[in-house]
Amino acid sequence: MPYGWHEIGQSPASSGAVLQFWGRERNHPAVATAVAAGAKVIMSPANRAYLDMEYDLLTPGGLDWAGAIEVSTAYDWDPATLLPGIPQASILGVEAPLWSETLRTSADIEFMAFPRLVAIAELGWSPRATHDWESFRARLGAYGPRWVRDGVRFHRSPEIRWS
Repeated sequence: MPYGWHEIGQSPASSGAVLQFWGRERNHPAVATAVAAGAKVIMSPANRAYLDMEYDLLTPGGLDWAGAIEVSTAYDWDPATLLPGIPQASILGVEAPLWSETLRTSADIEFMAFPRLVAIAELGWSPRATHDWESFRARLGAYGPRWVRDGVRFHRSPEIRWS
């Protein structure tokens, strides 16, 4: 089964493919057409799920071509309703890419991944009906002391009360 970026959906041979949707747009007719022909989708919209994007304009390292992605931005989207014409049954899951061209060390990677990776994981592993930003913020904040104790370099987002 072929797997590739969502642009392969423009090919007539994509009917059995898995498309990784990385776009920023909220409407993508070529992806919807490929799905109608039998393609499946992995959701990783760059402006929500790309872990190499900056948290804000002051983030050391990272990129900004898809915009800044704070924890709430990474958490506050629904893979099943992001793109019209893509039924939930055609979505295989989510992916949180982390391109490393601006990152040099494991600590750089940890900083860009945490805590957003936890937000993306919750989207992928739990039903939408259980997603609640206030509850998530509290649960995520409880990890702060553990990450500090374990030497994890993470972004201390001002959106989270780190206990």
